[in-house]
Amino acid sequence: MARYTQKPLDISKVLSHSSLASQQQQVALVQQLNQVLAEVLQLEQLSFCQVSCIRDGRAVILSASAPWLTRLKLQRDAILDNFRRKILPDLAGIDIEASPNGQINKPNVPIPQKNSHQLSDSAATALLSVAQNTDGALKQALLKLAQNAEAKNNKTR
Repeated sequence: MARYTQKPLDISKVLSHSSLASQQQQVALVQQLNQVLAEVLQLEQLSFCQVSCIRDGRAVILSASAPWLTRLKLQRDAILDNFRRKILPDLAGIDIEASPNGQINKPNVPIPQKNSHQLSDSAATALLSVAQNTDGALKQALLKLAQNAEAKNNKTR
């Protein structure tokens, strides 16, 4: 049986020269640019605009609406200055474009399902006892919540 004459290469070295590695670096860079863009615009989360890619040494920012497009164009110099100072000193410029159909790729955040939590029987009885000592809209809301909890618990049994 023939034996291999070469030592196997480390997988990280093999992948470091692949297109996958360059894509990962590009994605990480775009995420950093989006964080800086959110800081400049003083937003917690970018929902109307985002840095989509780096093309020909220029950052491409997509905007979902005309008002955001105008706001981004007005703040172009501040955004470019922050991008150069914090991440890419050799960034040539910024291209600000309107997104087709106003669609921006949202980060993959799980959407909580409506009424996904169930109250226990003891919580439902506690709500009923609190509702007896209150009146008005609060009493109606507590009674409705307790009844919904009891109905869900009966369905799961």
